[in-house]
Amino acid sequence: MDIIVDGYNVIFKISELGYTTEKCDIEVLRNRFLAMLEQYIEKRKHKLIVVFDGQGAGNSSEIRPAGIDVVFSRQDLDADEEIKRMVRGSENPRHITVITSDRDIEQYVKKYGCKVVGALTFYRDIKKKVAHLQAEGQEDSRLTKEEDDEPISKYLGPSKSEAQYWLKVFSKNGGKSADD
Repeated sequence: MDIIVDGYNVIFKISELGYTTEKCDIEVLRNRFLAMLEQYIEKRKHKLIVVFDGQGAGNSSEIRPAGIDVVFSRQDLDADEEIKRMVRGSENPRHITVITSDRDIEQYVKKYGCKVVGALTFYRDIKKKVAHLQAEGQEDSRLTKEEDDEPISKYLGPSKSEAQYWLKVFSKNGGKSADD
């Protein structure tokens, strides 16, 4: 089974990730979301494709987390049209689950027999599975809590690409601190 995620549609439904339209902040949100997906997909055998509008910012178009295909829509298409194109071109669209809260995409892909899961439902599933995986793999009692009011970012920490982004941001001063 393939899972196609309407990237920004899902990100902007998850208040715990934050919401912004600033270009550099969108990249951070995207990286947080991909880090969350990395942990979610870790033990799954599904192909996961995350589709974003445009070419991304900086080197973000090179992000290729393990087990996740990151696709930025072509210049002449937005992410919605890219998702529709992927479904239309699929050999077996009945084996595709599309993650979106966009009604237009939902109606379109259902005509091809795809399953549709809403953004918040998908997020709740990710949060449960990540918490469960961490509880299995960690002896630390702080990480075994499964409280729904805790933000997932508390457990995840920064992804490798997010850490690299912040290292670049803070190294622009040539290693000088703000107090120098």
